Formats: sequence, C-alpha cells, structure tokens
Amino acid sequence: MPSQHPAAGRLSLAGFYFFYYAAVGIVLPFLPAYLKSLSLSTTQVGLLLAINPLVSLLAPPLWGHLADRTGRASRILTVLASGAVLAFSLLLLAREFPALVASLVTYAFFVTSFTPLIDSLALHHVARAGGSYAHLRLFGSLGFIASSVGFGLLVTRVDRITVITALGLLALLLAWSFTLRDTPASGDVRPHPLAGVKLLRHRDFRWMLSATCLHWMACAPYHGTLSIHVTALGLSPAVVGVTAGAGVVAEVVVMALYPRLAARFAPRHVLALAFASSALRWAGMALTSSAGVLVGLAPLHGLTFGAFYVASVAFLARRVPPELRASGQALFAAVTFGMGGLVGYAGSGAAYDWLGGHRLFAVAAGLELVALFLVLQASPPGEPEVRPSRGAVEGPGPLPQEAP
Repeated sequence: MPSQHPAAGRLSLAGFYFFYYAAVGIVLPFLPAYLKSLSLSTTQVGLLLAINPLVSLLAPPLWGHLADRTGRASRILTVLASGAVLAFSLLLLAREFPALVASLVTYAFFVTSFTPLIDSLALHHVARAGGSYAHLRLFGSLGFIASSVGFGLLVTRVDRITVITALGLLALLLAWSFTLRDTPASGDVRPHPLAGVKLLRHRDFRWMLSATCLHWMACAPYHGTLSIHVTALGLSPAVVGVTAGAGVVAEVVVMALYPRLAARFAPRHVLALAFASSALRWAGMALTSSAGVLVGLAPLHGLTFGAFYVASVAFLARRVPPELRASGQALFAAVTFGMGGLVGYAGSGAAYDWLGGHRLFAVAAGLELVALFLVLQASPPGEPEVRPSRGAVEGPGPLPQEAP
C-alpha cells in the first residue's frame, strides 16, 4: 500500500476521530433517555448500557491482536464501521427488551474496538511523522461538541430521531474510514495471541488499570443516568446537551495544552489530578438540583475525561512495545471501559432506582478518591519513571519501552 503524505494522514485520522465522537455525542448522553421512552425501567436501561462494557472484555483484545498480527488496522476499522452501521440500524425496529439486547450486543461487538485501533494508528503516525496525539484526539472532542450541543438544542423530546441521527453519523464514519492508511511496519513481527495479556506482569501497569477501571465505574452515573437525572429534576433536554457540550469544550482545551504539560508532569500525576477533580465534580452534582450549577460543574470534564484519557495513553506509550500497541490499547479498553463500565453501568442503573440521583453521585465521588490512592501506587518515589520521547504522545521519535 503506498505511503500516505503526513498532512493527508493527519486529516484522515482527525476526520475519523471527529465523525466517531460525533456519533458518540448522540449515543452517550441521549440513548439512555430514548431507551427509557420505550417504557423500560431504569434498571433495564442500566442493563442495556452494560452491554457495551461487557462486550469490551472480549472484542477489543480480539480485534487488537488481529490488527497487530496483520498490520492492517485501517482496513479492520472499515470492517468494524460496516458492522456498526448494520447493527445500529436494528434499533429502528427493536422496541422490546430482548430485541434491544440482541441489537446492542451486535453493535457493541464492532463499536467497542474503534478507539483502541484508531489510537494505535494515531500513535504510529505521530512516531513516524511527528505532531501530537493529543492534538489529533481533540478533533474527536470537537465532533462530540458539535453533535451533542446541536442535537440538544434542536430537539424538544428524545425519541426515534436519536437513533436516526446517530445512524447517519456512523454512515459518514464508514465512508471516511476508506481514507485511513496503515504505517508500514519495520520487520515481520507476529505477536503471540497472549502477548498483550502478558503486559499485566508489570506492577505499574496493574496499578494503573485498577485505578482507571475504578474511575470509569465512578463516571457511569454521569454517562448512564445524566439525561434521566435531568428529566427527573424537571429540567429541559437542552441542559443535557449544554452540560455535555461545555464539558467537552474544556476537554478540547486540556488536550490542546497537554503536550506542553507532559514534559513537566508524569502521567500518574495527571491521572491523580483527574481523579481528584472528578471527586469534586460528582460531590457537587450530589448537592445540586440547579441547571446552572450542573452546567457550571461541566468544565471539570476536561480533567474527568480529557486529562484522564491522554495521560492513560501516555502511560501506555511508555510501557508497551510498538509491535503490541493495538493489543496494549485494547487491554486498556477491556479493563477500563469493559470491566469498569460493566460494573458501573449495571450498578448505577439499579442504584439509581434505590438511591436516587443525588446519592448515586455521592457514591461516585467516594470511588474517585479510591482511584486516586491506587494510581499513586504506580512508579512510587525511588523508582525512576521512564521519560517519553516526543513520539510517545507529544511528537516525533521512537517510543521508549520500560525495563521489565
């Protein structure tokens, strides 16, 4: 396959991030309310939302290994996009709980592997051509803002248009996936199927995954019940869109600034800051019923997700060999978004019925403090942390590996 010009490669990656997270900007904040409109209980909605993380335990490692094994991550992303479009279209017909389960399981098998594969392509591109991973990833945040804020302001009720809009964005993503190209691999490396799992033998890797898993559990009440919580408070659907959009604006700012901060702060310190600020955010949401306060707390999302995600990628880039990059990202996705999301979504759905929204967010704040403690166990004082080259997340150069 002919080599792609660096500028064209950046455009392809940025566009894929934009369209994918534009679809997420509809699905993540509005799909729970759409499912609730189908006369489902909040517990049933929580179980449906737990499907994605449940499938994330298995699908990303499989697709990630296939990408590392074949060196064709770009074409695998096209296959995944095709499957996601077909599977999500089934939601136009599904209205009963069993049919919704079947549709969302099929959809999750494809969609849960998007981020590990596109992140691995982005990191390969940055290592070869320069630039910044964070600056590529922020185009995803821009897509999320455009879709979530626009949709929230334009609709007066959450109904079938939610599925139609998200489906249209997924179709655009499929078309754009044909512009992606793979970075030529050096040598003929054929990773063992269990090579990615063996990364867990590193102690710091285990501490980091434990903390990010717990953090994602704590985020589940926000991602899974925000639209339900806002509706229960008697507030407009616009509050959901504006809250989500304001949060992602802050996320864009954090991602734009991250390359400058990365040289000063180790990833575990950035993660600790993200978890501490998230604890403050959830505690604030536990104490308010005001639309203004909810929107005012939203900028902390820049740390809750923006700093959390790019620091996690930087942490992985220091410790994962280039030939296992897709597998390492997939393992992170499986543990954090799979295990953490499964427990978080299923638990928050049931806990919302039991505790109510305010108390549920108070529990989330407590979980963040535990995650803060766990991440600080990685690379404790006295053990030097490997500094990334500019290619790790911030610019060109080979990605270093941590000594075993």
